Amino acid sequence: MSMNQLWFWIGFVGMVIGACIFGSRAIATRRREGMEFHLESFFICLTAATLYLTLATNLTVINFKGESIFLGRYIDWSITTPLLLIELGVLAGLRLKLLAGVVLADLYMILTGLVANLEAAPTSFLWWTISTGAFVAIFLSLLTEFTHSAARRSVRVNNLFKKMRNILLVLWTAYPIIWLLGTEGFAWIPTPIETVLYTIVDLCAKVGFGFILTSADPETLADAADPSHIKETAESYMASASQMRSNRSY
Repeated sequence: MSMNQLWFWIGFVGMVIGACIFGSRAIATRRREGMEFHLESFFICLTAATLYLTLATNLTVINFKGESIFLGRYIDWSITTPLLLIELGVLAGLRLKLLAGVVLADLYMILTGLVANLEAAPTSFLWWTISTGAFVAIFLSLLTEFTHSAARRSVRVNNLFKKMRNILLVLWTAYPIIWLLGTEGFAWIPTPIETVLYTIVDLCAKVGFGFILTSADPETLADAADPSHIKETAESYMASASQMRSNRSY
């Protein structure tokens, strides 16, 4: 067994453990507000576990122009990263149209990242730059629109949002850095080390993120998931933005 496969199996086992934890929490909190956070975390880890299994068994490892492409990674990210953004959007009480735009930017980031992986240098760096540009747009959205919307929620929900936002931003920043250091970029680290780093960050961004989120006070999660409160927050934010635009016109 290669080191790559070993760490794909570690990723698989770690995600399965996470899925079991969040699945049991979702069952324990069924019929209560806030259960959706446990359920989303369950599906995030279940999806990641499935894709890590396909990588460990070489099902989604393809040979392209003589190089191994770990396609399962990108399929995983295209499903799980939007779910993570949706969790943050619910915490922030973000309006649906804006959340949809950020999710589309996320999918664009993953797609162009895959193209960067398929291309050879120097074209690969162009696609990495395009993908990273989409990431920067998401990063700024989390620091601005998401944050401004969350500020209108209760203190405890806002504090939980800021904690989860900061964790996600730090962890997601690692991905483009690993790409640059790895074999697709400057090749300063070999593929096995790259796999180790991706797996560790993946486990932290999915299992670790979900564990911290679902370990929050049940009343805070219930408040965050209350549809009426989310609608009130979105309407309040829209009214405030409209007022600011009106003030600028004078």
